[in-house]
Amino acid sequence: MSIEVELKSKFLDSAPDNSTLTHFVIICGALKYCLGNARTMSFIKLAYIFDKTINLEANAFASKITLSSWNIDNDFKKSLIMAESNDFIELLIDSSKEIRISLTDKGDIYLSSVEIYQVFANYLEYLKEIKIPENRFDNPIIRS
Repeated sequence: MSIEVELKSKFLDSAPDNSTLTHFVIICGALKYCLGNARTMSFIKLAYIFDKTINLEANAFASKITLSSWNIDNDFKKSLIMAESNDFIELLIDSSKEIRISLTDKGDIYLSSVEIYQVFANYLEYLKEIKIPENRFDNPIIRS
């Protein structure tokens, strides 16, 4: 099974937050704009960025000491699986058996088409502003 996505210029930035296309933009955008010098991202970092981005929370990443607790909802899990099965992302296992995620060429092409039509611009601009080092997620302190 494969999903082919074609964006039309009339497709507006008003898709529901829980739509698969919105999730693909956030997942692919995070993997393109929030990696820093790394080539892959940890699952926990992507889940955290996704959670904060879907709600476009202002100053969500200001805390440098602890992380707020969050739930990885079923929509995110389903979208992550769909993104991987359609070759938008690649799931890897590193030497410490941790899941790492990278953007594929197909995912980058999808993201470029989104940017050409200027859809989901609010999410992409939000993601471009996020500057969180990967090591912040090595031993996170989770507040309840």
